[in-house]
Amino acid sequence: MKEFLGEIEKRRFRRLITISAVDEGEKFSVFYHFDNGRVETLKVTLPKKAPIIPSVIFIFPSAELYERETHDFFGIEFKGNPYLHEKLFLPDNWKGKSPLRKD
Repeated sequence: MKEFLGEIEKRRFRRLITISAVDEGEKFSVFYHFDNGRVETLKVTLPKKAPIIPSVIFIFPSAELYERETHDFFGIEFKGNPYLHEKLFLPDNWKGKSPLRKD
């Protein structure tokens, strides 16, 4: 994940617009969308089993909500985000699988 963090660091002075994800069956694709006068997207592919990626909230504080949303709906772990245990959209007593996963 050094490459990923290096790519994020290159975009430090851009505005993070959102983080989104897609369940592609065998893997997840996570998209980081930036504004630098035009929209730029960084795509990261994660394995379906144990999808973990470093959090970017220490560079982009606004990423906290995007990461929590993605965690709620896909179960992707953003390592280093201390707020993932707090549900954002799902009820606190949610016990089912992440609702946007295809498995």
